[in-house]
Amino acid sequence: MTTLLWAGQALKELGSGELEARLSVIEQYVDVHGKVNADNTLTTVLHDAPTKGADVLAYMLSIMRAVADDGWAIDAVCAPYTMFASEFAQATQHELPALELPVDLPASSYYTLPEFLQLVPHPSEYTVRRFIMMDFIADTVIQLEGNRKDCAKYLMQIHGLCNEDVCSVMTTAQHPEDVDPETSLVFEYMVAEVLFSFLTQLPESQFREMYYTSLAIELRKAEPQILANVLETAVDNIVARIPSMDVECSNRLSNWLAVYISNFGYQWDWAKWESAVSEQDDTPRRRFMQETLLKLVRLSYLDRIKLQLPESCVELVPVKAPTHNFKYTVQSMDERTREVS
Repeated sequence: MTTLLWAGQALKELGSGELEARLSVIEQYVDVHGKVNADNTLTTVLHDAPTKGADVLAYMLSIMRAVADDGWAIDAVCAPYTMFASEFAQATQHELPALELPVDLPASSYYTLPEFLQLVPHPSEYTVRRFIMMDFIADTVIQLEGNRKDCAKYLMQIHGLCNEDVCSVMTTAQHPEDVDPETSLVFEYMVAEVLFSFLTQLPESQFREMYYTSLAIELRKAEPQILANVLETAVDNIVARIPSMDVECSNRLSNWLAVYISNFGYQWDWAKWESAVSEQDDTPRRRFMQETLLKLVRLSYLDRIKLQLPESCVELVPVKAPTHNFKYTVQSMDERTREVS
């Protein structure tokens, strides 16, 4: 379905009737799929999300229909080859040989579309542009998984391949604080949303969790001030919805946040966590914060973490530092045994 978005305009010129027939088949399948999986929440990261938003196929179909109604024109990405259309038309034409497509491929060869999380409000009129940009970002994250430094480098250059009015870029704006995600698509927030979408993908993330953590660290190093604020805003918006979040995703986010904070001197806006102190011990938000702080203690030491926290948040950390839990312990030993041990 994502391929049709990019190839739709060329396919329409070759045979619009066949393209429309394929769309009809997809619509029928999505309709049946939606009815069968109406109550399925096993792959839904945020259970308070609207039902329509939880069905990735239905969301994709709505994007495809919007692009089809616009003549399959995608204005998000630059097409520099159009400037040489006349030269190409006069060039020698070659007939391409027939290509034999494989009947089936290993599951690892397929691009699995994640459920893109919406962590900040976006203008509804830019839905198609947002998806195209996030698909572009997601493809970069997948292809450059082997090198987080290169991935971070090229991620921050993607906006240069797009038309100027497609999205706002905080890193190049004269006044980044004036860029509002509610009135325009903000590139940095889309990068954060793709990153957390991959991290919270169910039933398991596509790559190791540490990849997404190290990638976020490299992104912040590239743009320390702006990316720090963007990632913190994204985390705050996720934490606010922790009660409706899948438990597995909540645990992954806790791991991600602990390692991320530990790489930047354990600096965080801890004052935002003060409201969790008054909550009951078994509430999801308080549990999440306690687990994250416990992991920070293990990455550092108890007294240092206590010094970073406001007085009101100290009770969220353990009273005693965590210790080893040995399966076999010796209550008493003679001097010779003590020396050997």
